[in-house]
Parts: sequence; C-alpha cells; structure tokens
Amino acid sequence: MAGAKLIDVTAEGRPHIDRYELVAEIASGGMATVFLARLSGVGGFQRFVAIKRLHPHLANENEFVQMFLDEARLAAGIHHPNVVPILEVGASDRGYYIVMEYVEGNTLAHLLARAATAGVAMPASIALRVVIDMLAGLHGAHELKDSQGNSAELVHRDVSPQNVLVGMDGISRITDFGVARAASRLSGTGAGELKGKISYMAPEQTSGLPLDRRADVFASGIVLWEVLSGRRLFKAPNDAATITRILKEPIPSPRQYNPVVSDEVAAVCLRALERDPNRRFGSAAQFGDALERAAAASPRLHVATPRETAAYVSGVIGKDMEQQREAVRVWLARSDSGPSSTVSSAAMSLPGAQFGAPARDTNAGSRRGVVIAAMALGAVVAVAVVYVLRQPHGSVAGEASAVPAGGSAASAVPSGAAADGGASPAASSGPPAPSAADGAAQKAEAAQPPAQDLAGGQPNPDSREPLPGYRPVPVQPMPRRGPVRGGRGIDLSNPYR
Repeated sequence: MAGAKLIDVTAEGRPHIDRYELVAEIASGGMATVFLARLSGVGGFQRFVAIKRLHPHLANENEFVQMFLDEARLAAGIHHPNVVPILEVGASDRGYYIVMEYVEGNTLAHLLARAATAGVAMPASIALRVVIDMLAGLHGAHELKDSQGNSAELVHRDVSPQNVLVGMDGISRITDFGVARAASRLSGTGAGELKGKISYMAPEQTSGLPLDRRADVFASGIVLWEVLSGRRLFKAPNDAATITRILKEPIPSPRQYNPVVSDEVAAVCLRALERDPNRRFGSAAQFGDALERAAAASPRLHVATPRETAAYVSGVIGKDMEQQREAVRVWLARSDSGPSSTVSSAAMSLPGAQFGAPARDTNAGSRRGVVIAAMALGAVVAVAVVYVLRQPHGSVAGEASAVPAGGSAASAVPSGAAADGGASPAASSGPPAPSAADGAAQKAEAAQPPAQDLAGGQPNPDSREPLPGYRPVPVQPMPRRGPVRGGRGIDLSNPYR
C-alpha cells in the first residue's frame, strides 16, 4: 500500500461504495482505481478489503465493461491459497467494482527493488519459495472448470513480478487476471494485439499464435531466471528489440550470474524457457515439482519455509507496514469522530504521514483548562492585592498599575497552563499547520522525478542489466533515490495492478 492516500472525510460524510467504506486510494490505472476499504458489521465487526472500481467514464464502453466483468468472473471461480480471491462483484451509482481480499505485503517486484537498492540479492531459498507458491497458484487457475465441468482453458498471459503478491504471512499469491484468456471469456483479443508485459511473454504469444498454459510456464521461467540471477532477461531499449531477443537470442544459465544456483536448478529453469512449447514442462505443477526436487538435490540450496519467508519480508518492509497500520488506525479514529474531523488527503499520504496524538476526551480537557485558568487568575489577584497594600495610600494610579500596561489578567497565566488548557492538535478539528521544515520537505519531494512504469525510462542496451533497473517507490524512513544507474524505473506502488 506504499504511496496510498487516505480518503477525505467531508461534510457529506465518509464515502462508500455500497456497504464498503473507502479508506485509502491504493493506486489508479488506465482502466480502474484500487481502494482499501472497510466492511463494518454488528458487534464491532470489521474487515478490510481491496476494491477495484472501473473508472466511471468507461461505464458506457462495452468492451471495457466486458473485460472488467470477465476478470471478476474468472478469478471468482478460482479457490486456491496462492491466488488472491475475489469476494464480490457489483455495480453501484459509483460504477462497477470488484471486491478482493486485502493482502498485507507487497509485490515481488517491490521486494526485488528494495534488495537491489540495498545492494544485496534476494536469498535463493526465498526466491525459490516465492516462485513455487506462484506456480501452485497458477496451476490452480489453469485447472479452473466451467459450470458444465469442462476446462475453462484459462491462460493468465501476464505472469510477472508485478503480479505476484508476497504477504507478511510468508505466502505468495498470483493476482490480476485482467488480461487472462479463457474459452468462455466475453471479450477477445484483436488481431495483432498483444496483452501483457512484452518482456515476460512466451515466443508464441509475441507471434500471435494460439496459447495454452505452457505460455504461463515460459513466463514463470523468466521470473525464476530473474530472481535467481538478479538481472533482467529479455528487456531491451524498445518493444521490437525485446521481441527479437525473446525469439532468437541465446538464453544463458542463471548460474552464470549466481554461482549459488546449482546445475539441477539451472537445468529446470532453462527447460521452462524452451522456445518450443513441446519441450517445456506441460504444466505449472510439473514445473514446481521439478524445482522442489532440484533444490532438494542441491547441497547449497533449500526451499524456504513460509515462516522463513515471513521473517525475510518483515525485515524488508516491516517498518513500512507498521507505519501504514498506525496511519490507518489514526485515520479511522478521526473518521469515526464525525465529519467535523476533516483532514486533506495530501496531509495523510501513506506511509510516513504526520499525525497528532489520538483524540482525547475534549470535555475533560475543557474542565482541566477551566480549573487551571481559575487558579492562575486567583494568583494574579493575590499579587495585585499585595502590590496595592505596599503602595502609598490615596494613589488610584498605583492601583491601576498593578496590571502591566498593555497586558491583562489572562496574559499572566503561565505558558504551561495555557498549553494544557488550550486546544491541542489532538483535540482540534484539523491537522496542525505545517512548519517551515515541512514545507521545505514537500518542495523537495515535489522536485523528485515521478516513478515510471515498465514503458518509461531509458534502459541499458544490455538486456542482462542488474535488477537495480527496477526503481522502487521511495518509502519512509528510507531516503528518496533516483533511478539506479544503467536501469529503468517502474512503478512498484500498486500490488493490484
């Protein structure tokens, strides 16, 4: 949820999509916006979900509506622990929407970027666990059957690090079936049209040939190669050059770039990358089983357990997730206090948003302020009486001078008492005014170049560039970084794109 912005609570109340309260905007793409939302119920029940809403201006575009509903219908039929589940699909006055399980974690692409930024590779054991989980989820999707019990012939067509969510629980899940192909799909792919990320396509996909699940096996082989070697495999300066490399360029062993990779694991990876579909693994399950056997036969490798994977993920993004939980908790507390607590979305950017302390009992604060003010006023009166008694008799001007010129009784209250009795950021209806340092920080942040997606930036002509080619979204408390030398930037902020 890095870079998400909490939703404004306006005078009209908290925004909803049907019975779901919108909490934060996670990301927005060309077709839909993804929100973090809350479902509340009786007895204090609440559950957080991710809602993908079709842009309202596309609601009358039949092709986009069919694509959107196809994604929901296909993914809703998949029930597997390594697939992000679809909970509901609906239509409201705000447009069509899909309700998904909210996975606390981030994408494999983001974890690779953080590792590259730190100058260390993702441990091979963790990489193997993530890919094996991904393959298990893919096989579950490939096995989807229609209502008549026939195979849906589903092909994901967009298997990539950006579409693999690695949870804080150590479980990895495949997501985003927006461009998946199936026999029962309402929308189709036009002639000469490519759907998915070109640098993760199988040769038959780039050539517009018929596809089956083995195309996803090839894409999974690319993901495995990259997480083991720490480099991009086919990415080139432009799409045409990338397709040429997919079709013709020799594929080196990942062991050439990472000696920890055993010959057995490298052989499994290269078999998945066979250009002839008949020479690849016939299914994602076969690929995953072979990878596990190869790792077991390797003296220097093992497949990490979910607990080990969770520990690794916590070490990489644990602090960011803590900040996000706290920011959402404070926002919910302010939101539940009523519409008067209006805070702008800019002031509540996640992560690292600056908030006051949780709201206190304002009535108690008012009573305490009255008591302190009364005590202070009593002290001022006592000082004035003593001063008058010590002056010569008959001097009215002397009595008047008991309060300093230009002052008042209230001005004599000690600053500490005024601070306790007055309004604090926690008790006020809005956030504290930004300081000069905050303004300077915002100006510096605005001066940073925006993150780019896969289609942006200037790549290194060498397709085997290190994974610093992924440009991570700056996440506090880490400092902002520009694009890594020799690489291209991609947007890693949205686990649902």
